[in-house]
Amino acid sequence: MKKNSLHTDLTFVDQQSKAFFKGGKFRWKKSEADIWANIEANLVDQPHGRSISLNFNLVRWIAAASIVILLSFGSFLRFYTLTIKTPAGQHLEAMLPDQSEVKLNAQSSISYHPYWWLISRKVNLEGEAFFKVQKGSKFTVESKIGITQVLGTSFNIFAREEIYKVTCITGTVKVRSRMGYEAIIKPNSKAEINKKGEINVSTQIETFPEISWEKNIFLFTATPVHAVFTEIERQYGVKIDTKINNGSLYTGNFSKDQNVEEILEYVCPALGLKYVRKSVDEYLIIQKNE
Repeated sequence: MKKNSLHTDLTFVDQQSKAFFKGGKFRWKKSEADIWANIEANLVDQPHGRSISLNFNLVRWIAAASIVILLSFGSFLRFYTLTIKTPAGQHLEAMLPDQSEVKLNAQSSISYHPYWWLISRKVNLEGEAFFKVQKGSKFTVESKIGITQVLGTSFNIFAREEIYKVTCITGTVKVRSRMGYEAIIKPNSKAEINKKGEINVSTQIETFPEISWEKNIFLFTATPVHAVFTEIERQYGVKIDTKINNGSLYTGNFSKDQNVEEILEYVCPALGLKYVRKSVDEYLIIQKNE
């Protein structure tokens, strides 16, 4: 504001007002309109409110991008999968997010969603594993042939090719086949799913033969000879080529502390067979009279 000019105009108005109320004569140097125009011209402009123009297309784009990011992050948490595998000739112990323990036999694998574990305790298994589950919400182990559910217990699952069997050590275990059959087993019991999807339950069994692999001991009772050689391949990480037509059954045991040739020396003679070493880790099994 121009203070001197404004002060002059106000002083003049005041003098004229006094003259008017005293009854004296006065004369305006400026018209009233000119005076107020001059006052308004000298006033400082008052600040105006800020006007914000929103770009609604940009707002929609930001909102859509935020939703995509949230959905992507949620999908990552839901579907991110951790897989643990054991190669031939090795065993492995793994700890799940809730401190449940898993011991994997040779050539076995488990997979699960670690970031979704608090919502769903679910494991996919291929091969053989011993589980010691912490108490809590439902714990599920899925395989191609069957599904096993527990709340807190210890059990062994063998799930290879067409064979699926569950041995309960402690607690209670529910076994369900893909065909919809179910069975509940208690300690010292075993459930096995047959080719029709039905479940056969054995009770009051000796469980050690089912979990002896944990101690690196392998027991066979009337086991087809081809299954025996397959297990030797698995435990020692070797290749065994069987050029035989032998439907014999083998009963016996061996320890992982022994080397593979010592094992073959036990198994082959009992079945009328012999072995030939083809390379460092490859053997040929043939009939003894050949």
